[in-house]
Amino acid sequence: MKIVSVNDFKGNFFSVLETTDKSQVCVMTIGPGKDSGPEETHSGDQIVYVIEGEARITVDNEEGHGKKGDIIVIPTGARHHIYNDGKEDLFFLTLYAPPQY
Repeated sequence: MKIVSVNDFKGNFFSVLETTDKSQVCVMTIGPGKDSGPEETHSGDQIVYVIEGEARITVDNEEGHGKKGDIIVIPTGARHHIYNDGKEDLFFLTLYAPPQY
């Protein structure tokens, strides 16, 4: 068993915390006015859990807003992009199944 402190990685743009054969756990910090990079797709599902801040997320041209405590599910193959329009860092945990990175 391995226990990882998510908060140790706050402030890093992207960190892979743990990977198994079937899943991968990562965290991401996006500063105010920044985004996650180019729009992308994945060959598996992605689940985003907002730890701090607020996210504006576009999934297949549908826009939504997530805040602390919210979960956003991005299905396999969906084009998506995450933005931080807030005034504080957006810090979130993301789970990929199967692993993507």
